[in-house]
Amino acid sequence: MSYKRIIIATDGSPTAETAEQMAVLLAKATKGKLTIVHGYGNPEKADAAVARAIASADEQGVKHEVVLSDDDPADAVVNTATEGNADLIVSGSKGLLKGEQLIGSLVRRVLTHAPCDVLLTRARDASLRPQDGSPYRKVLIATDGSATADRAARKAAALAKRLEATVTLVFVGHPKTGELVLQDTAATTFEEYEVDTMILEGEPAEVINATAEKEGFDLVVVGNRGLAGAKAAILGSVPRDIAEYAPCDVLVARTIAQNLDEILPGEGGIVTTGDQKVAVYRTPKGEVVTISAKCTHMGCTVKWNAAEKAWDCPCHGSRYAPTGEVINGPAEKALAPTEL
Repeated sequence: MSYKRIIIATDGSPTAETAEQMAVLLAKATKGKLTIVHGYGNPEKADAAVARAIASADEQGVKHEVVLSDDDPADAVVNTATEGNADLIVSGSKGLLKGEQLIGSLVRRVLTHAPCDVLLTRARDASLRPQDGSPYRKVLIATDGSATADRAARKAAALAKRLEATVTLVFVGHPKTGELVLQDTAATTFEEYEVDTMILEGEPAEVINATAEKEGFDLVVVGNRGLAGAKAAILGSVPRDIAEYAPCDVLVARTIAQNLDEILPGEGGIVTTGDQKVAVYRTPKGEVVTISAKCTHMGCTVKWNAAEKAWDCPCHGSRYAPTGEVINGPAEKALAPTEL
C-alpha cells in the first residue's frame, strides 16, 4: 500500500500546521499528489486558510491541488476523499485538556465516514517536528492476529519500509497467544525487514498508549476494527481510544469489508477487486448480491449504512435498498448488478 493520493484537511489554524507538514512530507516520500481541502464558513477567509499548506507543498516540490468548499468541513473532506479515491486523509486533532488528547467532533466524523486511512497528528512546536525530511522514525503497530489487524499491519509495513523507520509489533493479551501472533505477523508481513516485538497485558488502549509515551514512538498504527473493539461499530472502541488519547500521531488504517468473508448475513460492504469497487450485500439467508458501488447520480462511491440497512451516497444524499433499488434521490436509476 503506497499513499499516492493524500488529502490534508486544514482550516489554517496554528493547530493544523503540524498536520500540513506531515501530509507534505508523506506526499514527498511516496511521490504522491496532495489535495488541500478547506470547508469554509467565511469565503473571504478561504484563500488565507490554505496559503500556508500551499507554501509548504511548493517548498518541498510536492504536486498539489486545492479544494475550497462551502460544505460542512467534515463533509468537504470525506466527499473529496470519496470522489478522488484518496488513499489517506491527514488531519490535526483538537487540543489538549488535562494532559489528554481530545479529538473534536469534526475529526470523529471523518474517522467514522472516511473511505480510506486517516492519519491524526498531534499539534506540536516546530522544534519538535521532523527536521530530517522523514515524517516518522519509530513506529508502533498494534495487532491481535485478526484478518483486519493483519491488513493494518501490511499497510503499516509498506509505509515503514518506504520511510526506513524502525518497527515494533505489539500484542496485548496472553503471552503464549502473543508469541504465535507476533511470530506469524513478522514472518508473513515484514519478511526480511527487521522488527521488534512486545507482549503486554492489561486494557489494550491504555497499555498501548502508555507504551507509546514511555518508549518515545512517534506513530502508532491501528486498524479501525478489531483489537477487541465493538464488532458492530465502524470505529471500534479500542482504535477510538488509541486515536483519542495516544501521546503521538495515530494512523487509523481502514480495514473493514475488504474481503467477502467479512460481510455477515444482513450486512453490506465495499469489496475491491482489481481497480473496481463492488457493493456487496449478504442476505439474512446468506445469499450474496453484488452491485456497482458507483452512485448513478454523479458516480461517487456508495457506503453501507448499517443502521438503515441501505446504501448511501456521501456526496449528494441518494439512498439505495440493499439490492440496489433507489429509495431516495437525486439518483433515479438503481445500482447496476455486477460481478466480483
